[in-house]
Amino acid sequence: MDHAEHAALQGIGSKSCPKCEVPCEELGEDPRRIYETRDQMRYREKALRHEPEEAAGIAQYLQRLGVKIGHNVFIGLDRVSPTDLHKPDFLQNIYLGLFKHMMKWVEGFPKKHKRQQAFDDVWKEISPYPGFSVAKKANREITQPNYAQPSISIIPT
Repeated sequence: MDHAEHAALQGIGSKSCPKCEVPCEELGEDPRRIYETRDQMRYREKALRHEPEEAAGIAQYLQRLGVKIGHNVFIGLDRVSPTDLHKPDFLQNIYLGLFKHMMKWVEGFPKKHKRQQAFDDVWKEISPYPGFSVAKKANREITQPNYAQPSISIIPT
């Protein structure tokens, strides 16, 4: 999912942070400042339990936080926090696509120049280091390379 889909699911504005209550005009301003974490149940309580004369103030408060008044798909689900749901990292997906493309090129180059055996010998001799699993087979002996789950951590976690 991308940001627009998360914003729609959480009932927040498209220029709002899905994790915290940073005002739209302060996004990216001070990375050291800590904002309150979004609490959908608190928003619901404020919207439902107010006096009629407070309605404008509550609407303004929620609008300042980037919350759209209406029913949120996650409201009422016990122990579900939309801010904690899994969000795929699109940058990592791009890197995986680049990695797959690069490996096709790397595998094709020695083949074109008839140097596959030398490549396989070097491949098996790569030293282990943190975040990298040493190959037990030559690159050509791997029948189904798994580029979707590389043993090399491309993006630091």
